[in-house]
Amino acid sequence: MKHILSYCAALFTGLCAYGQTHLGGTITGPSNDPLEGVHIVVGDDQHFGATTGRDGRYAVNGLRPGAVRVRLSYIGHMPVDTTLRLVTGVNTFNLALRAYAHALREAEVSALRAGDRAPFAKSVVTRDEIQRINTGVDLPYLLDLQPSVVVTSDGGTGIGYTAMRIRGSDATRTNITLNGVPFNDPESQGAFLVNMPDIASSTEDIEIQRGVGTSTNGPAAFGASVNLRTTAVKRDAWGLLSASGGSYNTQRYSVSAGTGLLGAEEGSKVSLDMRLSSITSDGYVDRATADLKSYFLQGAWIGKTRSLRFITFRGKEITYQAWAGVDPAILDTNRTYNPYSYVNEVDNYDQTHYQLLFDQRLGANATLNLTLFRVNGAGYYEQYKPNDKLSTYGIAAAVINGDTITRTDIIRRRWLDNTLTGANLSADITLGAHHLVLGGNFSDYVGDHFGEVIWACYAGDLDIRDRYYDNDARKTDANAFAKLTYAINDKVDMYGDAQLRRVDYSFLGFNRDLENITQRVDYTFFNPKAGVLWRLHEGGRAYASFAVANREPNRNDLEETTPDSRPHSERLLDYELGYERRSGRFSAGVNAFYMDYTDQLVLTGELNDVGAALRTNVADSYRAGVELMFAVQPVKRLLWRANATFSSNKVRGFTEYADDWDSGAQRVIEHGTVDLAFSPSVIAGSELGYRFWDKPGGSAELTLITKYVGEQFLDNTASTARMLDPYLVNDLRANVSLKVKGTRGVDLNITVRNLFSELYESNGWVYSYYVGDRRQEMIGLFPQAPLNVLGGVSVRL
Repeated sequence: MKHILSYCAALFTGLCAYGQTHLGGTITGPSNDPLEGVHIVVGDDQHFGATTGRDGRYAVNGLRPGAVRVRLSYIGHMPVDTTLRLVTGVNTFNLALRAYAHALREAEVSALRAGDRAPFAKSVVTRDEIQRINTGVDLPYLLDLQPSVVVTSDGGTGIGYTAMRIRGSDATRTNITLNGVPFNDPESQGAFLVNMPDIASSTEDIEIQRGVGTSTNGPAAFGASVNLRTTAVKRDAWGLLSASGGSYNTQRYSVSAGTGLLGAEEGSKVSLDMRLSSITSDGYVDRATADLKSYFLQGAWIGKTRSLRFITFRGKEITYQAWAGVDPAILDTNRTYNPYSYVNEVDNYDQTHYQLLFDQRLGANATLNLTLFRVNGAGYYEQYKPNDKLSTYGIAAAVINGDTITRTDIIRRRWLDNTLTGANLSADITLGAHHLVLGGNFSDYVGDHFGEVIWACYAGDLDIRDRYYDNDARKTDANAFAKLTYAINDKVDMYGDAQLRRVDYSFLGFNRDLENITQRVDYTFFNPKAGVLWRLHEGGRAYASFAVANREPNRNDLEETTPDSRPHSERLLDYELGYERRSGRFSAGVNAFYMDYTDQLVLTGELNDVGAALRTNVADSYRAGVELMFAVQPVKRLLWRANATFSSNKVRGFTEYADDWDSGAQRVIEHGTVDLAFSPSVIAGSELGYRFWDKPGGSAELTLITKYVGEQFLDNTASTARMLDPYLVNDLRANVSLKVKGTRGVDLNITVRNLFSELYESNGWVYSYYVGDRRQEMIGLFPQAPLNVLGGVSVRL
């Protein structure tokens, strides 16, 4: 790490010394008042540029003489995209931004996001970046190069069942919202992104806050929060036709269009945007097929001080199950092995989102947002279970020809039919140099869990589709928060954030007498955050923050426990310290974090009083590390962006429990301080791009993408016998943009993934047990595809 830091410092110093061309000026509003927080992007990459200060001034250093693209954006004002011709020395560019004649603010996301004055670690993926890399892979793979992110795919191709971890925390600990609406399943707290096929094609931008971050809606962020903003209302009509395909019979087709704002110049206006998508793939793993369909529809009414938008999107997925993984014993000879062979061993789920968003401008300095939402979901996974117990399905044993029948081959479906209904309310208020956000959320979740028998070799008195279990659950989640950014002076902002959250959950579970009856639990959490941001110099800032997060156990933690064995809620104290620097051709950042957990829930193997091996509270665990980020453009055509995370992720005093198949009891193994599972100590990513053709008629760029993930342990014992090996994977991507008559442009994308056919596994599971004093394991690993190709074409209309 020492050598890396020295290299970055030397590179930074050299670039600062090189730049003798400066761009600066003042950005004002329609009333000639200075605008703070205007984003100025220099060139084609969002990493380079500046943000205006309280006096509306900005300065960008390290530029070259000649033509340069400059983009300005500010909430509620018309964006500017222009080309300036710079000369050696100081260049002054002053501009008065025009306010929108109609209300276009997206206040529903600004209430949750960390703005430029918030002291938290964050990154933003813009629409331009999404379109450049989007060939139909799922959302986690579009975020793979963000700091501290590790992704995995059951089918090995990035399509279908995929997942991501941020700072070692999986989807159950990553808060995800869409336009401020919670996406995580309220019961499991997981985020099943396969239910939103091709949502990236209808995404305006994505913000990733690492750590606890600012207060948000839904489950607490224990690793990160991911906030998606869907397609913004556009002033002009537009259209986009996309088709892509490649290895493993992967095909993606998408059509998007919008009317732009329609109506009289001075009156209110309306618009309509839509998208239809289809993605199919055979997968790398045997039979790991994916059939994904989706739509997106947005209707908007825009007045001078208020707006109303109705958004609905739907995803339908049918994915063949590849959840079992591959036994390491056959990995070298049959990497694509899938133990499931029943033709309809699929996951089949349909989810529809409805959102009604109302924004009201209250004078020049305040905006009110009200969002009403409903999410309907229904689906099942189907399984063929050979020689399964009749008692599981309530079928009585039978005597046939003198033989007692207690088992049978059976096909079952396990269903979830659920709805989430709720509302978000927020107010965004500017108080001179200070900024106040007030907000809250209420949601009501109802989930019906049931199982059906579809077929059985011996079914007794059971009829087809009879339910062998049926239980309902209900969960309400309410929170209120206040966020204040207080300007101490022109250089220093203090940040305070307080959230009160209340959760009530009723479910079918065990009481102290082991009777399966409806249980009820409730939690009240107070989650404060505080920090300071200091603008050290032009383009440079430092920040420090402290945040508290509390999180309730999930459905499995509660359903298979009694009140005596029920786990406690988890608590996280998150300390962050960072520095960021931006200029015209260089940006860099370093962020140190210490995440101190109390009662974190981890798998220990211990059986509870119901006989279930579930997660257990461990008293003391932590994640500590440093994240490094930089982007540099040493010459006009060459751009290098990279990040790396170095961390230590430990649980102190870990005790493991392993089944002893000889005695029927459990063995207790003391491990002391060990690594947390699936928490690599090193994660690094790089994009090295070269624009080899840049003419008025178009451009072409070649990018080498590199990802390194260090070793990951499958359990919390830190044993190399139960470990994922480190891997280094390279992709090569070509992007070509052409100006074609009759269109706004044609974009071509071809990506060669896993360029050198690295044989690696990105995920796995393990079950350990003892037989005859010998420890043995059942392990499933998830191999990823060797060299494969995805290519696509998009026509902008």
